[in-house]
Amino acid sequence: MRLCIIGAGAIGVFLAARLAKSGHEIAVVARGERAAAIRSKGIILTCADGDPIRERPHVAERGEELGPQDYVLVTVKGYSVPETTDTMRCLVGTPETRAATQVVFVQNGLPWWYFAGERSSAGEMLDPGGRLAAAIPGDRTIGCVTYANVRNSGLGEAHHVSDSTFVLGRPDGREDGVLAQLSAAMIDAGIDGRVTRDIRKEVWTKLWGNLAFNPISALTGAAMDEIITSAETRPLVMAMMAEAQAVAERTGVRFDLTVEERLTKAALAGAFRTSMLQDLEAGRRLEIDAIIGAVAALSRDLGVATPAIDTVLGLIRQKAKMLRLA
Repeated sequence: MRLCIIGAGAIGVFLAARLAKSGHEIAVVARGERAAAIRSKGIILTCADGDPIRERPHVAERGEELGPQDYVLVTVKGYSVPETTDTMRCLVGTPETRAATQVVFVQNGLPWWYFAGERSSAGEMLDPGGRLAAAIPGDRTIGCVTYANVRNSGLGEAHHVSDSTFVLGRPDGREDGVLAQLSAAMIDAGIDGRVTRDIRKEVWTKLWGNLAFNPISALTGAAMDEIITSAETRPLVMAMMAEAQAVAERTGVRFDLTVEERLTKAALAGAFRTSMLQDLEAGRRLEIDAIIGAVAALSRDLGVATPAIDTVLGLIRQKAKMLRLA
């Protein structure tokens, strides 16, 4: 298959390396120093056990260089997704040729497609002006939630620490051969690609804890197990999760776990440093809107009070502004 990966960060490198090794035709859209590094030495994926994977995918800085693809996997941070709209238009192709092209959004937090076709402040925050919704047909959109623990280790390089779970699903819940084909390709490449009928529930199941873990870790510098077990932060985490659950349930989502069960499961990650904390330490822009900002906006749209979420959102926005990471 022809697969294009937009974004060559940790998750993008992981997917590109695994799928290329499995024999698929991989192209990576990257820019600047990152693109130059990948052209020079390819991509390198190391892991806790096993030999490094070294592959040389085609590198492009613009979608026009590639043309329509079978699958486009978008792995950039939520705030950068709207910036890929023009690139995706080129990769998806014209109305006559784009029928076979599927766009997979591998994202943290609430994704733009969650609100496609709706008028909401949360949707406007994630897809300003509705450009993504206009460019990507709903029946060609695939949502993806990942639990893979992969860390940047250099330009075009990543280290796979643990887990390789990628949950795939259509926003409307339907299953089809396209999803099954992508899942099979992932499994063949050593990736735990799963298909769900309820990707919205999967989004919330991960976001439920992350909307607290990420900003609190960036504010305190604490790893996830400390945040969960500390008497100083655990009550705040539980309050934020209770508020998020109320918001999610207002949209029709029902959780299979209690807050305590979700925290027990998350604590198994140990001294895990969240993506927002890693970004802060590296001086990268913080992914605030998708992970917590959109939840606060959605709560206002629905009339659900979220005082704990609003307070932490204000604090992390201020910290990002002061550090020029907003």
